[in-house]
Amino acid sequence: MTSPVNPAAAALRQPALRSPEFGLALGLVIGRFALDMQDLHYGFWTDDLEVTPQNLPRAQARYTDELIADIPADVRSILDVGCGAGNTAYKLLNRGYEVDCVSPNAWLTTEARRLLGTRARVFESKFENVPLDRTYDLILFSESFLFMKAEQALAKAESALRPGGYILISDIFKIPADEKSPIGGGQDLRRYRALLDASRFTQLKDTDMTANIAPTFDLLNRAYVEAIGPAYGLILARLDASYPRVMKLVRWKWRAKIARLENKHFGGKRDAAHFMRHKSYRRMLYQLRTGAPAGH
Repeated sequence: MTSPVNPAAAALRQPALRSPEFGLALGLVIGRFALDMQDLHYGFWTDDLEVTPQNLPRAQARYTDELIADIPADVRSILDVGCGAGNTAYKLLNRGYEVDCVSPNAWLTTEARRLLGTRARVFESKFENVPLDRTYDLILFSESFLFMKAEQALAKAESALRPGGYILISDIFKIPADEKSPIGGGQDLRRYRALLDASRFTQLKDTDMTANIAPTFDLLNRAYVEAIGPAYGLILARLDASYPRVMKLVRWKWRAKIARLENKHFGGKRDAAHFMRHKSYRRMLYQLRTGAPAGH
């Protein structure tokens, strides 16, 4: 006879996660509890939607609606690359598309499989390495392209698409600026465009979403300054009181690293204004053409 599973204990036993994977998983866990959040992507904000934490799930749902609206009419099968917890794939399935997913994050793969059940296959793999037994009408990169090497991702996309198929990329890109960005991430936009110009993909749409995405960073900045920062300070104060000698050593030995971390997360510069100065958020649709790449 087996012992009943304790849900709390089971929740403590999780697969090993690298730093970016940990951040995504933790963000979803907290967002689900506090805001009934089901997505990991940024929100799409318009003037009629007040920028508050409570409205973030609505802004995220609008993001997905905008994304799906760019899917061409002749698309039936989709490969969702970096599917998160599977909510976008779930909505695509409900609209009649055939969907498979790719997720390199073990925790999120489990969540996606739980949500999607047998309706979609979820491959736990990096996109560049995933073994596929079919081709698709469209490959979707929703905030996943920034984690990949662009050349490898595009080469894999070519092999995974049927002739005349599409890629839809919605993501952050870096743009030139006079100062270092306090917000990390994103492919270099100029290099990315040059790479696509030399590829077998023809651009059909290019939508600048920067102003609609930027308010999400004001929310994130508020969370760090008003909640996460004070909580971090309280935890350190408790550790200082309980383990004064250990904490004195820790603060001295890793003082430079701690200072960089605190300045990065609690400096108040990861807001909408800095995002718009250093980043461009774009949704781009391309179609795979036959024949040799441009310039060959």
